[in-house]
Amino acid sequence: MIDPENHPIIVLGVERSGTSVVAEMLHRWGAYAGPSEKLHQADVHAPRGYWEFLPLWGLLAELGEFDAGATWWDLDFQQRIEKKTTDPAFRKKATDLMAEMDKGAPWFWKDPALSHFLPFWKQIWSDAIYIITVRNPLDTAVSWQKFIMPSNMKVRISFVAMNLLRWQHIMTLILQHTEDAQHRLFLGYEDIVRQPRAQAKRLACFLNSKFGKQISPIQEMIDAVEPELWQNDCGIPFEQVTEATSEQKALYAFARRKIDNPFAPFDATKYPLPPGYLEFLNVQEALLKAYRELD
Repeated sequence: MIDPENHPIIVLGVERSGTSVVAEMLHRWGAYAGPSEKLHQADVHAPRGYWEFLPLWGLLAELGEFDAGATWWDLDFQQRIEKKTTDPAFRKKATDLMAEMDKGAPWFWKDPALSHFLPFWKQIWSDAIYIITVRNPLDTAVSWQKFIMPSNMKVRISFVAMNLLRWQHIMTLILQHTEDAQHRLFLGYEDIVRQPRAQAKRLACFLNSKFGKQISPIQEMIDAVEPELWQNDCGIPFEQVTEATSEQKALYAFARRKIDNPFAPFDATKYPLPPGYLEFLNVQEALLKAYRELD
């Protein structure tokens, strides 16, 4: 049995890839998400709640210097974040935040933004347990487009190709930074929706093996899954998606293989991102910000 203080459960995944349903399954299994008044509340985009610890986002925003105009699409963002680990003030804020979660029982953090900050957090938590979600990237891209589009946008603009770049970048970060992790489980979103009992048992068995738990509330975990909330099923196999590059298709195929073999070695050079892609993503971010300010 491992010590929950030194082994936080970290849910990783691209936005709109099923991290919220996995977080609720973790909660129902018995992991602590934080006090309810400090969790991101449910809304139309996540009717069952986000399960995101708001003070964590506050620290991430400070680390990222977002108030100063920085974005995680900046070319040097990852290097800047890694350097923050040598700052005693930031290290103290991070360890204090973790101490707030420690109640002597397993606890978890879920925030898709964490994927951008792993160079920092890997130096803070001792040996995290990673739960990583995998979803058809086209469905993720379409769902994210609906999520980010300001209500005042009258023109029809498609960001699907850009969102696939976003997916590729974030999935690459996740795979790179969890490559050396001893404890990792990959879950397919479609598998959860179609086979909730099997996936609840799979998740519970994995966690039980880490924390020495013998019995799990499987039915309660199953009840976290609402198939009707699967509203963006494009019904197109990703290998047939015309907006996707061959590298993205290969990366998704590899991520799906990780569900069965989480320790399959990852080589980022096999799935290169196109030159200048971060510039495109920064332009998308700036455009959406401008539209929101007009809303």
